[in-house]
Amino acid sequence: MADARTHADADNRVPDGRRGCTGLDNPDEPLRCVFSTVTEIKVGTGTTAKKQRSKLLWYVCQRQADEFGVRKINPQFVPVGEEKCIGREVLLADYTPEVEIHNTHVEPAMRALTRTIAKADRHREGGEPLSAEMEYAKALDVDETNVRAIFGLGLVYLGRGDRRNSRTVFEQLLAMRAAFSEEHKHLFNEFGIELRKAGLFDEAVQYYSRAVELTDADENLHYNLARAFYEKNDWEHSVEFSARALSLKPDHDPALNLCRVAVALAGSESLRTRFGKPPVPGEVARRAAGLVGEDDPGVETPLGLATEGVDSRLAATALMKDLDRDLERGS
Repeated sequence: MADARTHADADNRVPDGRRGCTGLDNPDEPLRCVFSTVTEIKVGTGTTAKKQRSKLLWYVCQRQADEFGVRKINPQFVPVGEEKCIGREVLLADYTPEVEIHNTHVEPAMRALTRTIAKADRHREGGEPLSAEMEYAKALDVDETNVRAIFGLGLVYLGRGDRRNSRTVFEQLLAMRAAFSEEHKHLFNEFGIELRKAGLFDEAVQYYSRAVELTDADENLHYNLARAFYEKNDWEHSVEFSARALSLKPDHDPALNLCRVAVALAGSESLRTRFGKPPVPGEVARRAAGLVGEDDPGVETPLGLATEGVDSRLAATALMKDLDRDLERGS
């Protein structure tokens, strides 16, 4: 008997044990990112006086779990001056993340500075030609650890109820124009899982979709998209991506199970009411039924899930209970 708990399987298939983002508490993933502060200054006097807002950029590097080093960023987007330390609460309350500036300006500027220094050192030492720059191709590579740390920052904002800053982080990470490749698909899949758990289904779909852009030959990515669309009550896309998962792996149990859920709900208004789901369009229900080998999604059937002698409606209800528990666990 298929079990809705198999929905956890695809989510858990993250390579090398890389699973979950721990916010700012993982010493192996220290945060490095640009933040800004805004201050108001009074210009002029008397009737001509007016207030101007001044925005300062800061390079923040996590030193301890609750300690962050802060340096100003100059007009060339390079951190300068003496580092001062601030606490986590000050960072989260008074500073605004600037992920796009970090990725498009500050990190490239810092890498360029490092390259310039390295070239000068080699030139001074005189042993190697300046044209030997192959290693510097790595400058465009993704710093995966820091990407995780920045995403973890977004989760921290989310946990504090700060939707504005959390969405800023998630959206700007998604828009990164970095050298992502197929090997980084697990990052976007993992982030999609975390966003789905947080109830940010639109954002989860965007992250899963980015993972699929990197490789469309992973049945688990297609299933995770199907699952997110199920949460969004988008039956058409839920069944579509279930079908894509099954085209890659015909015995993919979670995708089959999700199709069975669609068929069960298509045939039972009481189940739809109970679980707060909209009607399943007839064409979509028929497609889902075909994927699981059922003929008529318009009637309540055991859908291949019930043991002998078990009423069909009870079988479907048990399936939904399992799925509901799975979703509540956030698996």
